[in-house]
Amino acid sequence: MDILKNIYLSFNFIKNNSLFDNDINLISLVFKIFIFYLFIKLNISKVFIYFKNFINKSINKENRKILLFFISLIFFNILIYNLSDILPNDLLKNIFKKEFNIVATSNINITFSFSIISFLIINYLSIKKNGISNFILYFLKNPIKKKYMFFFNFIIEFISFVMKPISLSLRLFGNIFSSEIIFNLINNMNIFFNILLNLLWGIFHYLVLPLQAYIFTTLITIYVSQSLKH
Repeated sequence: MDILKNIYLSFNFIKNNSLFDNDINLISLVFKIFIFYLFIKLNISKVFIYFKNFINKSINKENRKILLFFISLIFFNILIYNLSDILPNDLLKNIFKKEFNIVATSNINITFSFSIISFLIINYLSIKKNGISNFILYFLKNPIKKKYMFFFNFIIEFISFVMKPISLSLRLFGNIFSSEIIFNLINNMNIFFNILLNLLWGIFHYLVLPLQAYIFTTLITIYVSQSLKH
């Protein structure tokens, strides 16, 4: 377990993880190009149409374009990072003689980066529509619109406000990280259970990978919709 913590929970990401090395960047770039090629072959426009229809139902016209661009970008980045788990990690380690984890979303630094950027976009759209004064007053006047409850309201709403980016990042990280731990545990079993459980868990795991990208972008849209109604 300590080994897994050192690999996946290291905050000293640049120093201890070789993901930023040129050769790993090259692998990542080639893989991204390959995945985008597959998306184009499978008619990528269907994904944008789905996002557009979903946004049109919940977001006002003024903010639709920027949100469509942002969640499409986030969705495909997370999806590609998740699908990089398909690459043979152990084989790449042997080729480059290095220890690295190519699944970026199993590192908490990456998932927090996605959530913080999303959090800034959410609050930018909210301030743009409602103004900075109304944005701040929301923390004081909700959920109870009484002056003597302002301090209580602020505590509740501020905790909720801070928990949004944390929950976004930990949800994505936790699902990918836990799945990687299970694969590591299965690999320590005998050959029969190794093959059987890897097959069973692998089927479930590769269904979860695109689902996590969808959940992340759906939550962003919901948070934006809520913030614009403040």
